[in-house]
Amino acid sequence: MCDDPHDHEVESIMSSTSCQSCTIWSMGQPKLLEPREDVTVEQAQARIDELYASGIPFFTKQAIQELWDQIQSKPTSGDRIVTKDLTGASLEWKVKLGKSIELRSSEDRDARHEFIYKILGVNYRSAAHLKGGFRWGEVGSEAYAPMQLMHQLCKADSSSENKETIPDDPIGERDDVARDFQKSAEDWENTETCKNLKSILRSFASGHPINKIIGFACGSLALPNNHHVSVQTALLVTVRNWLKERYNDSDVSCYIQDPMNTSVDKEVLADIGFEMIDDPRGWLEVDERSFVLSVAPNVPVKEIIADIARPAIAVWYKVEEEDTASTDPSTPRVREMIEGYDLHEFASDNDDFKTVVIYIRKSEIPPTPNPDGTFFTPTGKSDKLDSE
Repeated sequence: MCDDPHDHEVESIMSSTSCQSCTIWSMGQPKLLEPREDVTVEQAQARIDELYASGIPFFTKQAIQELWDQIQSKPTSGDRIVTKDLTGASLEWKVKLGKSIELRSSEDRDARHEFIYKILGVNYRSAAHLKGGFRWGEVGSEAYAPMQLMHQLCKADSSSENKETIPDDPIGERDDVARDFQKSAEDWENTETCKNLKSILRSFASGHPINKIIGFACGSLALPNNHHVSVQTALLVTVRNWLKERYNDSDVSCYIQDPMNTSVDKEVLADIGFEMIDDPRGWLEVDERSFVLSVAPNVPVKEIIADIARPAIAVWYKVEEEDTASTDPSTPRVREMIEGYDLHEFASDNDDFKTVVIYIRKSEIPPTPNPDGTFFTPTGKSDKLDSE
């Protein structure tokens, strides 16, 4: 039950689970600022299919930038954030930062715990997620919104004067985390997988202009069960070192974006040359001169990238020939994007990358986006090249 008896906004509570932690998110229902004709679920799903088939981007850098600017303005409880959906309608989302809510315990339904609306987040929804997201058979105001504002809920220490939040999992000490990562990075450098990666980069990507590295959903080095995190981060360091050698130690911008990252991660990552950035800034950093890594994310990374950029290199799960039920699905737009890339296997001796592949753009010349920032033409083909 919310602590504000006059707050009757409909919201749903969801859990985002990984091998490291279970994060609780609250998603409210926005206010539709323009009137819209009532439709059935079937009609709404058909409309989503129609919008997708038309080539309209579900994700654009302009929309992400507008949302990021509002989040950066540090809104407080009671403020409003406005976004637009796929139809152009304006949605108004209520900010609840600092407010509290009581939730039942999953272990004991009679027990209640106080949680604080702590951090603003974004729920990214592909076409498949939108079509399957109609709650209780109703078409809500957020029906056509691929980006949905949400709040991370953190358990509160009710006995503390300022209601400090209690972390779900122990966060490692900075020196311990740094030392453990250094050991993992050294182990990674000695693997055949790492050697294969370096060989592939030297052989097939030496002519691609790359000045930026972005890692999405890599996890937290400071939380338990961080083996996969350490290996992915070590891979990014390998790529960074390769680029610095190639460009005679010139600056390469290196970013990591994951809502699970902590203040300890920020310090440790800074020591190895990476900047920890908040969602959704990472999408704004991706461009045609980027190296992107994303392994088993809880968001549709491939679909977002397909709409907004054509990075030089993408390392992620192999794109399937058919749609699959996944948080990061292989959609028609993703498959169309990948037509412009060559696939390289890791030939991995490392279980972390058994199902991960390297996509290197066929053209060394960075493609030029359309005037609206997309890469899809009316005929459905993409990747027109700069004439330079």
